[in-house]
Amino acid sequence: MNLNIIKNAKISVKLTVIFAFMLSVMLAVSNACVLHGVRHYMYTQASKRLEDINQIILKRMKLNEKSSSRLFSDIMPNENIFIKIMDKNGKLINTSGRFDYHFRISGPYGEARYVEKREKHFAYLNTKVPDRNYGILYVQIIKDMDNEYNFLKILLFFMAVADLAGIALSILLGYIISKKMLRPIDNITKTADEISINNLKERINMQGPNDELKRLANTLNNMIDRLQISFKRQTQFVSDASHELRTPIAVIQGYANLLDRWGKNDKKALDKSIEAIKSESHNMGDLVEKLLFLARSDNRSQKVEKDVFYIDKLVDEVAGETRIIDKKHIISNHSSKNIQVIADYKLVKQLIRIFIDNSIKFTPERGKIDISSVKFGEYVNISVTDTGVGIPEDEIPKIFDRFYCVDKSRSKDIGGSGLGLSIAVQIVNIYNGTISVESKVGKGTRVTASLDIIWN
Repeated sequence: MNLNIIKNAKISVKLTVIFAFMLSVMLAVSNACVLHGVRHYMYTQASKRLEDINQIILKRMKLNEKSSSRLFSDIMPNENIFIKIMDKNGKLINTSGRFDYHFRISGPYGEARYVEKREKHFAYLNTKVPDRNYGILYVQIIKDMDNEYNFLKILLFFMAVADLAGIALSILLGYIISKKMLRPIDNITKTADEISINNLKERINMQGPNDELKRLANTLNNMIDRLQISFKRQTQFVSDASHELRTPIAVIQGYANLLDRWGKNDKKALDKSIEAIKSESHNMGDLVEKLLFLARSDNRSQKVEKDVFYIDKLVDEVAGETRIIDKKHIISNHSSKNIQVIADYKLVKQLIRIFIDNSIKFTPERGKIDISSVKFGEYVNISVTDTGVGIPEDEIPKIFDRFYCVDKSRSKDIGGSGLGLSIAVQIVNIYNGTISVESKVGKGTRVTASLDIIWN
């Protein structure tokens, strides 16, 4: 249940909990290290004190002060140190005072040891001393560590209070700071809620340093820009497609009505209507095919069947077919020989046909149209050059837009939907290529597609 509450909590709350937990762990580890270090230091100091006192006692014992009270004159009352001297039979020879602690006198001698007894802590040192009168004497020095452990308890208490206060303060400040830092996300969310298909003009206004949140806002703004452009293009595309389809549909409906009224008994009207309907149906079918091609290209679902072939043979084939169907223009071609390429034969042929069809439409009778293909580094440049009417310089960037026609009035007479060059762009993109256009009004146009299709 608690985990679900944390999972469903705000990011600021999650960050605060995580930071508080991490701080608690670090404080616990650091406190444990401090307490361990202080405890080790206290035991080390206690051992040194026991060893110092032991040396003093041994020196005085050599001066035959074994039973004298001056033997323990250097021991401070507040040190909680107790000393007793016994013979080998366990008889008490001398003691520093009341002695309520009983530890077994055994080796190793001259080495401080530590023991916990009845929840109390002690450090003690046993020494074995040869003596003329007693034979062997045993000296035991014991230090009660109560004062030291009381200090540790007080230190632990204050550290715990300081840690709790620090954790509480970190939770409060962490929540305030994280909420302030994440406030831009609320602005992003609010702006995103206001953005819709009918309101793509809204943008996320992000001030402050160039951090991750500002980069996120810029990325979202760029994405919205692309969506807006794409939506405008889609809207324009649908509008243009509807407009292009409206004309042939209107023509077909008009001739259908003509047939319904008079064409049943009028052979001339019947033939004319059938021919017009067939022509417009063909135009509609051609337009739909082009739209489907563009749709597949947009969705990256266009099928590409790669074959290895010679580009000059393809250019010769297209030029020959063009000469058969077009007797009004002078068609020529020249290509570098034996350039082997790997590509979709039909798509490359379609690309060349698009360029030629445009040249045929906008080149006067007896004008020249030349098709060429040459190797240029790692690319193949396919060019179609004509002596047609040319394209105004400011119109060149727009000719690849869908349904765009340079001269609207002439395009109706010449025919065409304005989709050819858009399809050409999609084909060129398949082969990581580029299209360049050189044109002068009244002199002609050259369109060049550079394709990365060399067969190595």
